[in-house]
Amino acid sequence: MSFARIRLWKTEGFRLSAIYAGAFALSVLAMGTVVLLITEQTLRDQVIQYSRADLAAMKDGYRTEGEDEVREVIQQRMALPDASDYFLMQRDKTAMAGNLPAMAQRTGVVSLPGLQPGHDILGVGAFVGPGLYAFSGSDTFRVHASEHRIIVALLWLFIAGIAIAVLGGALVSRSFLRRTDAMARACHAIMDGDMKARIPVRGSGDELDRLADAINTMLDRIAGLMENLRQVSNDIAHDLRTPVSQLRQGLERAKDGPGSGYAQALETAIERTDGILALFAAMLRIAEIEGGKRRAAFANLDLAALLHHMRELFAPVAEAADHSLAVDITQDAEIRGDRALLIQLLSNLIENAILHTPSGTHIVLSLTQIDGRPALTVADDGPGVPAEEHAKLFQRLYRREASRTHPGHGLGLSTAQAIADLHGARIDVVPGAPGFGVRVLFPARKSPD
Repeated sequence: MSFARIRLWKTEGFRLSAIYAGAFALSVLAMGTVVLLITEQTLRDQVIQYSRADLAAMKDGYRTEGEDEVREVIQQRMALPDASDYFLMQRDKTAMAGNLPAMAQRTGVVSLPGLQPGHDILGVGAFVGPGLYAFSGSDTFRVHASEHRIIVALLWLFIAGIAIAVLGGALVSRSFLRRTDAMARACHAIMDGDMKARIPVRGSGDELDRLADAINTMLDRIAGLMENLRQVSNDIAHDLRTPVSQLRQGLERAKDGPGSGYAQALETAIERTDGILALFAAMLRIAEIEGGKRRAAFANLDLAALLHHMRELFAPVAEAADHSLAVDITQDAEIRGDRALLIQLLSNLIENAILHTPSGTHIVLSLTQIDGRPALTVADDGPGVPAEEHAKLFQRLYRREASRTHPGHGLGLSTAQAIADLHGARIDVVPGAPGFGVRVLFPARKSPD
């Protein structure tokens, strides 16, 4: 037997099929036993019913015309074609009619040994007149033949069921093996460094497809995280090179000892160090948010009230930068979320709009419903961002060339995205909007049962 066949018999699908086959076999045996007992009892009851009918006819004949009529009834019954019935009429111990020898006069249901081996006689005996005993019975060979046919049919059914179960188990196991082998190959390819390998999905929607979908989603997430890690490493190296070089140069100048530039060099070094620490603090903040621990602080939040609160906070800042900040609420909405994190998300978006747009820009905080889902939007009518850069805006440490003259580390939108992901929301650039806008689309609120 080949290795593939050995694996086939050891699969979970084949084991389950074997269990079902065993259960089927036991059910067939139980059903066959019950059917056999019921059939046997039914056939015996039928024989006894016919015998009682014969005895009733004999009694009627005796009442009307005496013993001769009883004898006539017996002769008529015995003359029927394919008759396998046995009769007896006897007075005392002398047989007077029928095809059975004289026997003990027992009334009620009587079972007698047949004239041939395996041919027992089942019938009913009764007195049809004073001292006149009669018996009517049938050969139980027909009962045994029916039982034999039932046993043979159940046996074939049992064999066919077991064969179908084994064949089905082999087919299921073979299909199961092909799919698990495909999963294993994809996993080995990923371990070998091919992060684009994915588990094939058949499209049937069964449990293996759902498992493959879940694993593929996890792999997509892992690949995204690894790409983010690579991008972050590159961006950190790029963004820290200048401040670290400047820090080193300042320290080089300061090491010569006290002088006119000594205090200034130390002050600059402290400032550069604070900037580097702020960068890593922001990155740790994103990691904390992505860890999901803040979900424990979720509570019911009124988004309309939150937008009004944000306008009160940032209206003076916007006015100082010669901007206007307005609120546009189409429909109220309530979600489950962390108030402090959502304030940080909106703060990042509003600060970007204030910092990166020219004087006179109008900024609008809007709340709408899209397909029953609450949508928060921070939009402005400034110069906007080229469409080819939209996909890069949420990358960590990504900064447009036009923004590098402003303070910051390029983590504002990355932090906003981490907060949106924590809330199960989708954050993206509003397509086709004049100027620039970012929308946060929250999941629909589930109605209570």
